[in-house]
Formats: sequence, structure tokens, C-alpha cells
Amino acid sequence: MNYKIIMIFLLAFYTSGTAQDLLTLAEAIDITLKSNYDIQIARLDTVISDNNATAGNAGLLPNIYAEGSYNYANNNTELELLQINSDGSQAVAPLGIDGAVTETLTGAVNLEYTIFDGFGGFHRLERLRSLDGLTQLLTENLIENVILNTIILYLNVALQQASVAINNAQLTISKERLKRAESDFKFGAINRTSVLRSQVDVKNDSVALRQTQLNYRTSKTQLNAFMGRAPETNFKVNEEVNFLPLKTREDLIETLLENNTVLKLSKKGLSVAEYDFKALKAEQSPKVFLNSGYSYLDQQNEAGQVLALTQDGWNVGVGLRLNIFDGNRTRRNFQNAKIALEQSKLEIDKTELDILTQFTNIYDQHQQAQQDLEIEKSNLDTFKQSFYRSQIDYRNGQISSTDLRSAQLDLSSAKFRIVRATYTLKQKEAELLTITGMLLNQNN
Repeated sequence: MNYKIIMIFLLAFYTSGTAQDLLTLAEAIDITLKSNYDIQIARLDTVISDNNATAGNAGLLPNIYAEGSYNYANNNTELELLQINSDGSQAVAPLGIDGAVTETLTGAVNLEYTIFDGFGGFHRLERLRSLDGLTQLLTENLIENVILNTIILYLNVALQQASVAINNAQLTISKERLKRAESDFKFGAINRTSVLRSQVDVKNDSVALRQTQLNYRTSKTQLNAFMGRAPETNFKVNEEVNFLPLKTREDLIETLLENNTVLKLSKKGLSVAEYDFKALKAEQSPKVFLNSGYSYLDQQNEAGQVLALTQDGWNVGVGLRLNIFDGNRTRRNFQNAKIALEQSKLEIDKTELDILTQFTNIYDQHQQAQQDLEIEKSNLDTFKQSFYRSQIDYRNGQISSTDLRSAQLDLSSAKFRIVRATYTLKQKEAELLTITGMLLNQNN
């Protein structure tokens, strides 16, 4: 199977920047798909299942086998031979041979072929093909989950990277305010308490920055490990994202019911159960089989009445086999297959309900995240203006350093909420594409 990863260009971050350690989402996905051991194992499973889906494995082809043997015997032989004299009387003539050698050479080529078995062979072949399709769907589902997890980890790195920048900017502002406070204190414009408050703010911002930097390193280590790279590999990610124009809710549901991989797995499981049922039903039919072969025998005796024997020739036959009683094994297996068939039908209904429930939750979360992002963006200008006015008022002595600090924290918090809302929305978008089966475009 060859997969065209839609996410490489549809979910890709803008590739701004030329740094050598810049890791794009497309590159992260590509690295993961190449190095992920689960995917490599799953792809080998698909090769095995494809090899198994043959007419020979289903019993539709004849079995042809050759056999041969050579036997050597060295025996001391004592014989009593009956002789008839010319006058009609009988006499016994003893004969003894020491080290009498007997050599026997045999060879045969045989053919066995089932002419009719209630079409069980055809049902078994379709079952093997359904199992092959099931294995391929399992691999596709695994790849979808690997890509989705790569996206989530990548978004977390972007979130932590942006958080570092926000906290670093906040620390810079606090340091500048501390310098101004120390200068004003030197000229007697403010008291010592204001300077101490500014120092506390710098220390708090430093601690917050270090914690964010630790979270950033941890998130990069997690992504490196998931991609199969050395944990200490350094890189940066793109922080700007582009959002996709998604279909309407009704269209997404329609796509989901047609393309969702988990739902496809349930339907393929029903197909396997149906062919299981048909194959077991066929076991109740009589079996008509053909056998044919060619055999060869060559025997040499140093003792005995027949000193040499050679035989060769063809044989052919047709047989009929009908299972009258086998301890009710066939009947029980048939009943169990019928129950399994009903279970598979129920499983499809259950899976569809579960998938639709998951979709509803993800879709609502996506809509909520979209609204949250718009609200946070609209509020950002307000917090910027508030902080700008607070700086002016603080310089004019109209507000305290506590009020300025509050405005500063409000602005930083607003910036962080926008970043978090952005990446939350992007993650929900990726989850929607996954559950609707649009994450991968399979080309056979």
C-alpha cells in the first residue's frame, strides 16, 4: 500500500524561516512513518496476509505429491520347495541360502483434488481475501493514529515554544521596570517598597521562564522519541498554522459513515463472519474427490520363487464422502458461526453509534475552540491598550507598580490563551479529519 499523506500539505505549518534546525510538521510525519517500528511490523503483516489469500490455501487447487523408497535386506533363507515328479508324485526339496539379498525400489506420483465440497473452497478463499483486507485496514488505522499523535506532539512543542517567547518578553518588561524603579528610587521619586516589588516580579518571571523552558525541552524530547530520533536532537518548529475550510456537519457525517477506518474494520469483520458461516455450512454437503497417480515397483530377490518383479502403471478413481456423525462437531461449529455472524452485525451498529458520539464531541469541541480563539483575539487589543495606558500612568505616578504588574500579567495571559486556543483548534481539526477518514488518501 502506498499512502498519500494529506496532512503533509493540508495541516502543514507555514514554512517561514531558514534555520537549519527548523522541523516542519510534514518532516516530522515523514520521519515518524519511516522509523516507527509498529508501522513496519504492521506492513509486514499485510504482506503475510496477502500471501495467504490464495486459491491453494483455500483448498481449490489439487495436491500433487511424489514419494519413493528403497529397501535392502540381507537374510539367511531356508526354503522347502514342492516338486512334482514325472509320475505325478510329490517331493519336498530343501534349499538353504546364506546372505540372500532382497532389494525393493518403489516410486509414485499421486494427485488428489476435491471436485465438489458445497462450494466451501470458494467461501474459504473469500474469507482469506476478507482477512487480507482486514489486515490492511488495521495497518491504515495504525498509521492514522501515528500521524495524529505526531501532530499532537508537534502542536505541544509549538505551544511550549511560544510560551517561552511570551514569558521571555514578560521577563524583559519586568527587568526594564526594575531598572526604572531603581533609577526613580535613587532620585527619591519612589520608596524602597516599590523597588522590592519590582525585584520580586523579576524573580517570579525568571522562575516562570525556567519552568516553561523545561516544559519546552520535555516536549521536544517526547516528539524526538516518538519520531525515533535521539532524545537530545535540537530543533525548532513553526508556530504559525493555517486552518482548513471544513465541510458542513452533515457532509462530515456522511464522509465519516463512508470512510471511517474503525467502521470499515467492523464491516470487514462482518464479511469474514459471513464467509466463515458459509464455509461451515458447506461442510454439511457431501464431498466428491478425485485421486489419480502413477506408481513403479522393482524388486530383486536372491531367494524365493519370484526372483525379479517389476510393476508400473496408472490409477484413477473418484470418491464420495458424507459426514454422517462426528460427535456434533460440525453442527456446533455451524451454530457458533451463526451466532458470531449476529454478533458482527451488532458490532457494526455499536461501532457506528460510538463513532458518531465521538464525532459529535470532537465537532462541538472544534466549534468551541473556534469561538474561543475569536474571543481571545478580539480581547487582545483591549489588554494591549490597557497595558500601554498603565505604563504611561505608572510613569506619571497615577497608579502603583501593583496595578502595572496586574496589567502586564493580563496581557501575557491573553497572549498565552490565544496560543493555546490556536493549537487546540488545530488539534481538533486534525481529530475531525482522522475520525472522518480524511487523514489519509489511499492509492492502490
